[in-house]
Amino acid sequence: MKTLKIFDNDKEVYSGNCSVNTVILRGRIYSDLREVSNGTAKFSLQLSNGKDKITGEWNKSTYADCTAFGKVAQCILKEYQPKDELWVIAKYYSKRQNDKTYKGFIIQAIITDKKSVVPQTPAPSVLNDDYLPF
Repeated sequence: MKTLKIFDNDKEVYSGNCSVNTVILRGRIYSDLREVSNGTAKFSLQLSNGKDKITGEWNKSTYADCTAFGKVAQCILKEYQPKDELWVIAKYYSKRQNDKTYKGFIIQAIITDKKSVVPQTPAPSVLNDDYLPF
């Protein structure tokens, strides 16, 4: 496992482990922010693909399906609204069940300019690195 540090204007805003399938996403909460059960939030994060170098027009956005649990879900539901910018550390998952594949990101922490991050409660065991083939 590697240690990842993120700085904002020379101030460290995050320091933690970076395991397999972990990503940092920065985007805007799309309009479907919702609590699906007690302690679980689901939403899409709209990610920019930048501008086209030739035309100067914005490329189409990518949407990441996200799920948060526990304290992280509570924080997102309380502090954020659709169209708010959100930086997160997430873990990608892909699960096949009944001939259907489910893909998305489990939010493990929120990166803020406040006092660091909100830690994730333990993720479902299917997402642990020890089940990976490499």
